[in-house]
Amino acid sequence: MTAKLTIACFVLAVTCGAAVADVVGECNPGSPSKVIHQACTEIIDGPSFGSDQKALAYRYRGEVHMRAGAVQPAIADFTESIRLKQENAPAFADRGWVKFTARDLVGSIADYSEAIRLSPASAELYVERGHIYIVAEKVDDAIRDLTEALRLDPKSANAFNTRGFAYFKKNDFVRAQEDYTAAIKSNPFVAVFYANRGYLYAAQDRKKDAIDDLRHALRLDPSLVEAMDALKRINAAGTARSESERRIRLGKQVAEKSCGSCHAVGANDVSRDKNATEFRNFYRRQSNLVLRTSIERAITSMHDNMPPFNLSSGETDAIIAYIDTFVPPRGMQR
Repeated sequence: MTAKLTIACFVLAVTCGAAVADVVGECNPGSPSKVIHQACTEIIDGPSFGSDQKALAYRYRGEVHMRAGAVQPAIADFTESIRLKQENAPAFADRGWVKFTARDLVGSIADYSEAIRLSPASAELYVERGHIYIVAEKVDDAIRDLTEALRLDPKSANAFNTRGFAYFKKNDFVRAQEDYTAAIKSNPFVAVFYANRGYLYAAQDRKKDAIDDLRHALRLDPSLVEAMDALKRINAAGTARSESERRIRLGKQVAEKSCGSCHAVGANDVSRDKNATEFRNFYRRQSNLVLRTSIERAITSMHDNMPPFNLSSGETDAIIAYIDTFVPPRGMQR
């Protein structure tokens, strides 16, 4: 082999290696959805990738379909991921969640049960199966799962909140209140925890307590329609509505001024920086608690051009309130 040919082959090998590395790096949950789909498809179709890599690519592409609401493509990808790698708890859990959204409760519970068998120390899996048991009207099974979740993670706010809902369904108001209060203590920034306790107080005709919790929920999340409706039913909606609308307007103004140079802050616009998440999609990636911390540290997106700026606590609350206007109506969320 001549020196020139040797060099050419070396350059080609390095180039191909870099291309493979790029594709693997882009088939990653941190990439934009279109990039994930394209890169993972290249891995799935490429002859140089092993079964473990393909299994992961199917799962990540399935998650893109899941976020887009494409039920059958998501299920197909998760199923293929499981076929390639049977000890695959995340794929079983993801497929279980998609089946739940399609109201295949039996199939969903079966998938979560397999995920739990493979990953028995995961409190989150017990919480999610417990949620599905509630929807399936198997409240005692839900309570068992949620109690196990709390054994595994005694500070799980989601487990407390969901078990509180299960006790509420059983009309065990004392235990429901205890669990909702524990959820709030564990994570005081989640609006739905206050709202759920407010609904409980309303059911007990504890009007003042209900109003306090429901208004606090709306201060955290002015888009929480169910809380506003509950206040209407007890004739206390006016003040909360005007405060919510004021906070949302302020949040939009602050977002446009501080973040609009990189992020899309409206309902349909495109981010000027391709790595800057659209405000309407923040809820898909971060809980309110994580989002609040990120905003307070001025690192809400994973790009290098974040300008330095400082926000007051009220402005942070307002931005989160504005972001929450993009969140679909919710009760309990995954």
